Amino acid sequence: MSRLRHAAQREFGVYFAPDAASAEVRAQHLRSILGLSPWAMLATALNALMLYLALRADQGGLGMDLWLGAMLLIAGAGLHSWWRHRRSVRTMASVRAMWRMTRNAAVLGGAWGLFAALWFPGATAHQQLLVGLVVTGSACAGAYLMSCVPMAAFAYVITLMTGGVWALVAAPQREMTLALPLVLAYVGLLVQIVRSTSQTATARLVSEREVRRQGQLVGLLLRDFEEHSSDLLWEIDRSGALLNVSARLAAALDQPATLLASQRLVDWLQAHGAVPVGANSSPAPAEDPLRAVMPNAGATLAGALALDKPFRDLVLAVQVRGAVRWWSLTAKPLLTDDGRTAGWRGVISDVTSEHQTRRRLDHLAHFDALTGLANRVRLRERLQQALQTCGRDGSLGALLCLDVDNFKTINDSLGHSVGDAVLQQVAARLKALMRRSDMVARMGGDEFAIVLDGLAHADEAAALSQRILLAMQPACDVGGHSVVVGLSIGIAMIPQHGHTLDEVMGNADLALYAVKQGGRGRFEFFAPQLGERSRRRLTIEQELRRALAQGDFLLHWQPQIGIAAWQPQGAEALLRWPHPRLGQVSPAEFVPIAEECGLICDLGAWVLRQACSEAARRLPGVGISVNVSPAQLSQPGFVAEVQQALAASGLPARRLEVEVTESLFMDADAVALANLRGLKALGVRIALDDFGTGYSSLAYLRRFPFDSLKIDRAFVRELTDRSDARAIVRTIIQLADTLGMGTIAEGVEEPAQLQVLHHAGCDAMQGYLAARPMPVDDLAKLLAQWPKGQRPASSQPMPVTQMAPL
Repeated sequence: MSRLRHAAQREFGVYFAPDAASAEVRAQHLRSILGLSPWAMLATALNALMLYLALRADQGGLGMDLWLGAMLLIAGAGLHSWWRHRRSVRTMASVRAMWRMTRNAAVLGGAWGLFAALWFPGATAHQQLLVGLVVTGSACAGAYLMSCVPMAAFAYVITLMTGGVWALVAAPQREMTLALPLVLAYVGLLVQIVRSTSQTATARLVSEREVRRQGQLVGLLLRDFEEHSSDLLWEIDRSGALLNVSARLAAALDQPATLLASQRLVDWLQAHGAVPVGANSSPAPAEDPLRAVMPNAGATLAGALALDKPFRDLVLAVQVRGAVRWWSLTAKPLLTDDGRTAGWRGVISDVTSEHQTRRRLDHLAHFDALTGLANRVRLRERLQQALQTCGRDGSLGALLCLDVDNFKTINDSLGHSVGDAVLQQVAARLKALMRRSDMVARMGGDEFAIVLDGLAHADEAAALSQRILLAMQPACDVGGHSVVVGLSIGIAMIPQHGHTLDEVMGNADLALYAVKQGGRGRFEFFAPQLGERSRRRLTIEQELRRALAQGDFLLHWQPQIGIAAWQPQGAEALLRWPHPRLGQVSPAEFVPIAEECGLICDLGAWVLRQACSEAARRLPGVGISVNVSPAQLSQPGFVAEVQQALAASGLPARRLEVEVTESLFMDADAVALANLRGLKALGVRIALDDFGTGYSSLAYLRRFPFDSLKIDRAFVRELTDRSDARAIVRTIIQLADTLGMGTIAEGVEEPAQLQVLHHAGCDAMQGYLAARPMPVDDLAKLLAQWPKGQRPASSQPMPVTQMAPL
């Protein structure tokens, strides 16, 4: 009995407890029932009248007349009670109110049960069917209606079904008793439904009350936040007028609080030149910071508010006291009890420094730091435009791939500084020959590319190539050296030599390769006979499929070393393919082919499984990094694939880090981003690989919590020679530190590079200076014998520009 009493108190305690919280919950339950009571009472009256009319001819009499009158009286009393309380908002309900409702429910249920007990046994078969349907339907409807107050629902069902049971027992037909188990089972089912519904409804109301209580606590915390944070709190009513203007907000808006109290925030922003900055907008140049300011900025913010949905990171440019500041607005609606928006509350964050950093990184992402030309990303965008337009109106386009002849000899003999100066002069001469519609880009190293469109004939591309070769004939005077520069040019026409970006770039590359093979310093158009590379590609594709089926791939491992303590902190799994006929095939050659022929997902899955297995068996406690392609991340089942690899190997999720490249975000779909978040939820770490060389967008760095950024080897290679490379690396490290991310420098080969990275605050390094990639057993031995704290020292002095301001 004691256990049953405790269970009842736990389940129904809110209906009998005297505290205010329980009284509020009871009142809300009564309000929900009261809202449906007029329909229930009308249904009661109509059902009673229907039964009366159906049975009156055979069994009518004073008793049935009195019963109908009682039912109409009950329905009328219920409607009268609803009419009296329809406008009142009841916030508290006593325990007596619960018992009063239980009593009324028992009376109503007893009235239905009385009808069944008195007149069901003497009814015809059709009449019995009608009575059974009405009584069971009323039992179900009433139980559901009163399920928020389970005592009332139980009383209603039990009294009603008691009459129903008596009716079956008293019926002259012996087979009616066979329905008794069904009736009892039906009663049990209704009781369980009432219990479940009441528990769910009570839990929801208790949760909502807790939310309101937490809202009050949040209000206290917001006031504390306003006093101690650098961000600003703002609040507006439904009309947009500012409320509760603090002294700090008034100072930021440069107006007295008394004037702001009657002003709409949208009007203030529009008056001060606010303009939303979205993912597709271009930042204004530094010399004209308000070029993009438009009068519809206030309307844009008003549109965001009109959606009645929370929003984040709405970035606006405002002019306050003659200076341009960038603010990020985040807000959510304030709702009334009935769910209507009563106003907004949010935070203003000054993101001016972040915006300036983003602009610098955007420039780095789209322009070559050495020559000022467009980089590979912008070239691909421009080439895609040319592919879409050329051929429609009969015009042609062309892609020219250019390579500086013998540039390695210039670098090796005269030094990297002379080589850089040569590249700058080559870029200047190329730009001087371009039309306004043409684009010249540096692809990296000594490789350039030019996109042409609006051509009438291929001869125009040939003529430009000839002018380029002539323009390169005068020697470049660099640092006292006279350097003669030659170029090799491969040309692919659009659309004759390709209809996709990769086709055109591949064919231009084939033409350039043919020029180099046949003698440099000239140009050549793509031709089908240049497809030897295509044949090798086909061979590699076929062998890739065989190697995947037979498991011919290997993993080598390269350790990642913490720079400060000079201790191993992880290792990256690197794919190797020793082919018996083709030799050691480079990942740079077979991975792009795997991506093109649709094998990259199978290949990536093998790498993931093998890396987890080897790490679990041979690298205890060591974190591992595995590269993941955008195609893998775009698969809906990728997170499950990672889970399976971890479960099969026994490797903890916290020891796995997946590396994604910036190209993922050029056409990032919802599935890829959802998979990244799913990996984070598992505890898997996420690293952004080759940061700074591709689509470096601060929007994704802010919205997706990467664990680390990997600094590309292209920047590391030039750390000791170029101040701009040091500035870029230091900017990336500072950005990562601000966003709470770690940094790993790739391709570290010299102690001087390590010294610069250590001084800049980089967390870890990876490169030949520490170790070359090796099999897992060799790595395990290396880690066991690692010389603790013996970081390689540089004999070169620290470059003085390393700590110079940007």
